[in-house]
Amino acid sequence: MRRPLSPSLFLAAGALLALGAAAALAQNEPRPVAAKDLAKYWLVASDAMEALVPNTGVNLHTPSCAVVRYVINADGSTSDVVLEKLVPMGDLGVVATSAIKSLRYAPASNNQALTPVLTRVTLPLNLPPVRGTPEQRARVEAQRSQVLAGCDATGAAPTPAAAKSS
Repeated sequence: MRRPLSPSLFLAAGALLALGAAAALAQNEPRPVAAKDLAKYWLVASDAMEALVPNTGVNLHTPSCAVVRYVINADGSTSDVVLEKLVPMGDLGVVATSAIKSLRYAPASNNQALTPVLTRVTLPLNLPPVRGTPEQRARVEAQRSQVLAGCDATGAAPTPAAAKSS
C-alpha cells in the first residue's frame, strides 16, 4: 500500500535545494578586497598595460587620477570595470578603464581556490616621474601627492552592493 507524500516533505526538500543554490551563488560572488590586500589573492601577470588613448579631448595632458573598481575573475581576467572617480573631470576615463581591462592576473600562492575578487585601484595619469635634484624630487612628490589626494584613496575594499548598483 502506497502512502501519499506529505507536503511538508516537499517544502523541506525545496528549502534544502534553495539553501544549496544560495551557497553555490555565494561562492561565485567576488570577495571585496582592498587594493593593499590584493597581492594575497592575485598578482599582475601582464607585462604591460595597454590603454585606448583619445587623440583629442578635455584635460588629456593634465595631471590627473582615476579610481577604477573591477572584478578579477577565477581565470585571472578582469570584468565589471567601472570608473568611480576622475579628477579633474575630462576624457582620461577611457584610458583608465581600458588599461584595467587589458590586465591579466595570476593567483597568489594562497589563492588555490581561484577566489574572484572585487577591488578598486587609484591610477595616476600624466604625473611626472620623480627624478632630478632632491629639491626637484620634493616638488614632484608634492605635486603627485596633491593630485592623488583628489581621488582620496582610502584603501577600503569596495562593497558588493556598490558594484551591483552600477
